[in-house]
Amino acid sequence: MRLFEEPPAKLTHWAHPEHELTLAATAGAPFRCDGCQEPGGDGPRYRCAPCNFELHTDCALPPDTLQHPLLFKGGGCTFVFLREPPAPAAASRQCDACGDDVRGFVFHCADRDLDLHPCCASLEDRIVTGGGGDGDGRVFELTKAASSSSSRRRCGVCGDKSRRTFWFYRGRFDGEDVFIHVACVKELAVRRWEASYRRRSGAGQIALAGAPLMEGALQSLPRRTRRSGGFERFSKIVGVIVSAIIAVIFGNPMGLIAAVAGPDGLLRG
Repeated sequence: MRLFEEPPAKLTHWAHPEHELTLAATAGAPFRCDGCQEPGGDGPRYRCAPCNFELHTDCALPPDTLQHPLLFKGGGCTFVFLREPPAPAAASRQCDACGDDVRGFVFHCADRDLDLHPCCASLEDRIVTGGGGDGDGRVFELTKAASSSSSRRRCGVCGDKSRRTFWFYRGRFDGEDVFIHVACVKELAVRRWEASYRRRSGAGQIALAGAPLMEGALQSLPRRTRRSGGFERFSKIVGVIVSAIIAVIFGNPMGLIAAVAGPDGLLRG
């Protein structure tokens, strides 16, 4: 869900009143948003170059309140934008979408004690990967809790089952459920992007996660799909979902999308 319409080219923000912020759309180094304290990639961000102050567009232009479609289905939940995590337990709060700590700007629902990073609050309630319908696995719906049956299925990205308490996308492939953890996508994307950036800058090497990711994705496939050679088709579908998640939670970072889902990215091994 979009938190704003077209962003203005410049704005004055209360978090940095000293200077005007400019919308920067060109590729640059990875950054940590000075609002939510979460990472950002190559996508648009609001920036004050002299002060090296940067904000995700979602953090620069948040609505005062929002209702996420996923949580609205469960009886309604109104999130209020806060400049810092609410007390008590402000230092130990986690985003209920990705599972990472909440350290700055946050959307908080007091009635249900839920928290969302501003970028995670933008996650769409469904992603369509192709022209097919629900029956052939082309529609993936955002889900907030695993059922007893889904707890037996591995994540289509990492091959693990342990992160089912946070948000994930659920779809169908080859007659079976497929799950993609938002937390897994976020962690692996940051790891690969940082490795790629450091190689370019000459600052050293980081072991890439391509092989473990492909092994995990293969483990999550039904046996008959592995035998029928459906892995390539499966990886393309997962790549679309991964790209869509990355585009939201990192502020549309095209470099991150290419690093994870591109020809030489994680999904290619």
